[in-house]
Amino acid sequence: MACVASFRPFPCHAPGPAMPRSLSQHSLQAFRLTILQGSVSAAADALGRSQPAVSRLLKELEQDVGFRLFDRVRGRLQPTGEGLLLFQEVERSFVGLDRIASIAGEIRTGRRGTIAIGCLPAAAASVIPGVLAELTAQHPDVSVLLHTLPSVTIVQMVLTQGCDLGFVSMAAITPGLRVERQYRTPCMCITPAGHRLARRRHVGPQDLAGEALVMLSPATRIGRQVEAAIERHGIDKLTRVETHLTPLVSDLVLEGIGIGVVDSMIARSHVARGGAAVPFEPVLHFEFGVVRRDGSEPSGMQARFIDICDRQLAAVPGIETIRSSARP
Repeated sequence: MACVASFRPFPCHAPGPAMPRSLSQHSLQAFRLTILQGSVSAAADALGRSQPAVSRLLKELEQDVGFRLFDRVRGRLQPTGEGLLLFQEVERSFVGLDRIASIAGEIRTGRRGTIAIGCLPAAAASVIPGVLAELTAQHPDVSVLLHTLPSVTIVQMVLTQGCDLGFVSMAAITPGLRVERQYRTPCMCITPAGHRLARRRHVGPQDLAGEALVMLSPATRIGRQVEAAIERHGIDKLTRVETHLTPLVSDLVLEGIGIGVVDSMIARSHVARGGAAVPFEPVLHFEFGVVRRDGSEPSGMQARFIDICDRQLAAVPGIETIRSSARP
């Protein structure tokens, strides 16, 4: 019969403590590694401690829990039945802690998290779907909250921390914001497919005479510029519909209600949907940017969103990207 000796003797009928003491994290880690590694010396190597130090931790844990953790069989430590039951609980706890540490690392490096984006309708209907497709493909654990609202509303949400980042018209920028990126895009005249102006190399204000127009509201940056250009040329315009939503201009033009002038982002999606787009001259520009609240620092995920915006917008003909951030 094998000789069995206790790792640490306990009286057979010693009463347990009335209230369990708080267990040392170091002792639990030493206990776990002793079982996983198979010996105290291997656990000591894994912990970077001396063997006597690990033995002391095990003795302290036995004293705290009130029962033997190991028996020594043929010179080797074997966990007791009670020790194995405790190990199962300890292992579940450490696996949970390892998972938490892994998630913390993902958050720290920007691979996991939630990002709230406020976006003007023109970008939401054209650029943002591709940006978010790339972002979520690279980081499947990211959660995105997307708010599609007018720029002035998005600006207020960023200032009050309702959004992490805002994709807004530069005309809406106010103090308290930091401009992370700024872009500029030319405007284009969009028409239904087969329209007489679709064959032109460019369209000017004089070409709008006699045409039914789907106009952006003068409250918008593009709407004000188009209105001013028409007035300078003395054109009598026929406005059938006026709206402040750029994507709606494309929808109405495709329905044959009229023609319109929009930014090149919407013009690009308009062509993809079967319409036509022609450069507008004199050149009118729409400027927009990515902003955050001044005094805050972008997270890793926010920085990745901005980098993807840079890359995707750089591929759109005519869009100029200003890489350096600036204060308004």
